[in-house]
Amino acid sequence: MADQEHNDLLNVGIGPVVEYPKDTPVYTYIAEKAKQYPDKIALKFQDHQYSYRTLDEASNRIARALIAEGIKTGDIIGIAMDRSADMIIALLGIVKSGAAYIPLDPDYPTDRVEFMLEDGAAKILFTQRKYQGHYKTTSKEVYIEDLQAKLSDFEPTQPQNEVTGESLIYILYTSGSTGKPKGVQIRHRNLLNLELGMAHLKMTSDDVLLGITTISFDIFGLEMYLPLMHGATLIITDTVTAKDGRALLEILKTQDVTFFQATPYTWRMLVESGWKDPLPIKGITGGEPLTKDLASKIIPLCKELWNQYGPTETTIYSTIKHVTSIDDITIGKPLLNTQVYIVDEHLNNLTDGSEGEILIGGEGVAIGYLNRPELNAEKFIDDKFTGIPGAKVYRTGDLGRFDAKGDIFCLGRTDHQVKIRGYRIEVEEIEFILSKQANIKQVVVMPRSDMGPDMRLVAYIVLADVNEDSVQHLDAWKQSLIDELPEYMVPDDFAVIDTIPITPNGKVDRKAMPNPIPFIVRHRNTYVAPRTEVEKMVADIWSEYMNIEQVGIFDNFFELGGRSLVAVKIMARIEQETGKRLPLATLFEHSTVEKLSLRLQMDSKSITWDSLVPIKPQGNKMPIYIVHGAGLNVLLFNALAMNLDDDQPVYGLQAKSLNGIDKPLDDMGEIAASYIAEIIAKNPDGPYALAGYSLGGIIAYEMARQMKNEGRDVRMVAMFDTYITQTQKHDSWIKKTFDNTRFFIMQVLYSFVLLAEDPKRAIEYKWLQIKRRIIRLYWRITHGKEQKQEGFFGYSNQIDEENQRAMDNYFVEPVDIAIDLFRAKKRTFYMDDFKTMGWKPFAKRGVLVHDIPGEHNTIFAPPNDKEFAVVLQECLDRAVKN
Repeated sequence: MADQEHNDLLNVGIGPVVEYPKDTPVYTYIAEKAKQYPDKIALKFQDHQYSYRTLDEASNRIARALIAEGIKTGDIIGIAMDRSADMIIALLGIVKSGAAYIPLDPDYPTDRVEFMLEDGAAKILFTQRKYQGHYKTTSKEVYIEDLQAKLSDFEPTQPQNEVTGESLIYILYTSGSTGKPKGVQIRHRNLLNLELGMAHLKMTSDDVLLGITTISFDIFGLEMYLPLMHGATLIITDTVTAKDGRALLEILKTQDVTFFQATPYTWRMLVESGWKDPLPIKGITGGEPLTKDLASKIIPLCKELWNQYGPTETTIYSTIKHVTSIDDITIGKPLLNTQVYIVDEHLNNLTDGSEGEILIGGEGVAIGYLNRPELNAEKFIDDKFTGIPGAKVYRTGDLGRFDAKGDIFCLGRTDHQVKIRGYRIEVEEIEFILSKQANIKQVVVMPRSDMGPDMRLVAYIVLADVNEDSVQHLDAWKQSLIDELPEYMVPDDFAVIDTIPITPNGKVDRKAMPNPIPFIVRHRNTYVAPRTEVEKMVADIWSEYMNIEQVGIFDNFFELGGRSLVAVKIMARIEQETGKRLPLATLFEHSTVEKLSLRLQMDSKSITWDSLVPIKPQGNKMPIYIVHGAGLNVLLFNALAMNLDDDQPVYGLQAKSLNGIDKPLDDMGEIAASYIAEIIAKNPDGPYALAGYSLGGIIAYEMARQMKNEGRDVRMVAMFDTYITQTQKHDSWIKKTFDNTRFFIMQVLYSFVLLAEDPKRAIEYKWLQIKRRIIRLYWRITHGKEQKQEGFFGYSNQIDEENQRAMDNYFVEPVDIAIDLFRAKKRTFYMDDFKTMGWKPFAKRGVLVHDIPGEHNTIFAPPNDKEFAVVLQECLDRAVKN
């Protein structure tokens, strides 16, 4: 009996040992299915579908075309394509050519993609014409459109190569603690072991899997290869649909989907999109912990629910658990040919249920990180448990333990233990109870060590109804926890925030959770004068710049008459006094001395510089999104917003690179796409009203073009005194010289007209133009071409320079929209087209002109803002009805 117990302990964490064809490339299995099911649908994308024969032959031709481009076995190819059937075919073509690929999401920051291409020594960047020259790289650019045009020149048979199970299939980059991503090297045999190890799911050729994951997230590998290796059908969505809960739910209901993999965030999005009736799908969840409250919602809606766990470094997944009850949620047991060890700090194996670090060994363990020998020595250590020469185990940094059945609990990170006042706390239990309470839509509970001398437990809450006062629910929330939990598990603070931050891979980003202090809900009804040095400093600065004798800590910046120009001065002075730089838009959510002071006490790294700024987020009307003009200031729009209807939401869009960290964008399409992404994250379904002031109008126009192409419901596109001209980039030097000379002469002549009409105003405006040019010249002389100056004015100048470059290079394409042009009555500069400010050739449905009081720089200032708001609200209301 003792011997049996000893053997059982030794077998804890050891997955089934199964022989598999480890020398066989992954694509061989897909080719075999093409022979077995040549006419069966292998791949669907939107209205297009591809049989296994078509998929096999097209990828073979791509492989041969790549070989013709000089690719040899073992070469590396970076692939950056929009989500489509072409992307899947291209990936298969790459691996059939003998190369390995670096998956690159075009939505990722340019600098990050360029680093991956350089670090991975990619011989080719395989992309689309739309991304021609988009990245600065030494990799040879090859375009899918060019290869497709000559595919008939190549044989449809698999080319010969020397690929084995030891050959690389992909290098996937993950976040690095040094700020640079690190490339995980996965071999064919690693991936093949995983796909064959998913036998628990019992996938057959009759199944249909819906794939939604970005190519740069490791679980994409399961979505792509698992169905194709089993003769099943893969449905792939575009990027927009992948983020739209309602659209995904419609596909799940109508496309006979039987398998669906997603992170808990996406599962929650589906539930919140109205998923109420059970569907015959086998659900796979992974990437982050599955909470009890979420499991309780999706278990009844799925045929089966499987919870999986595994880091990228051990090839996507290492463990699996069939979840049938919220009382039995674990990450399960190891997959085949996988070993999971729980070890203490001395690497002693803990099989008795004690907590320790999770180590993973077996066939899924990657070669290691590319070009990171020191990190490999730290994370990929010799496997002393199996005794197999050369074998490695990966140190995950995750904390875990075995239960009595041999299942594994993942308990978080070893360096971020949830421990309050000596008690270890399972935050999922607190979250589950709170999730059932009144007006709570979503909750994340976590400890904070930056709120005083003691660790505090904070519940971050997203309200179900943002119009309700959260204070009225506070006592009930606390009482519900007191009724079910020991006192030490009741959070110290409840912070109400707009949304839970999410990583690009769809996980809850706990590291990005905001400092809760500005959002904490408390009962408060007394006025308090400045109490701290910070509050006194802020109050004194406000008093000085706003010419107010005394400012209290609950006085509101905007109610005191604060405007954008004085805000710039105040924030610059605060930066000078404290060394901390805040976005001007901070004043929308921190408009009192108290709130701004608390914001200043945040860790600088915690300050968010999101482009989307909630100027007036309350209201049930169609929101309007207004893009900044030159100078990047969205505070200009506050007075306009306050004069619109009470239930009219207004959002501003500011340049994200104002933080001085992100690289300013110099391409109009990229700028527009980055703003669209933030809007869609907040409002995935629309409808949308877009507007822009001056330069911002051009950005808004490009946003409308992209959103229309994506099939989004754009009801209104408004230009706030925006003048448009076509780029001269493609003109001959003769035409450029003629046009510029003519325009300069007309500007000079028109200046005399303005002088005759209003000499004082004309001189002031011309002086403002001259001053701006002097400032720009000063920056260029003192900081050179790179424009690396520090501070608010420096960063904003850098962005203005890049925006101007984007505008100069922007080719304006006509779009099937109508434009509402809000034109300043007082003219301050010459235009070739005073009537429609150049927009007539580009708005296919016409230009509706609305004259508003003021000149270009004063249309938002009192009293002009009130009349402007009346006209704008009428247009918004009319747009909703159309």
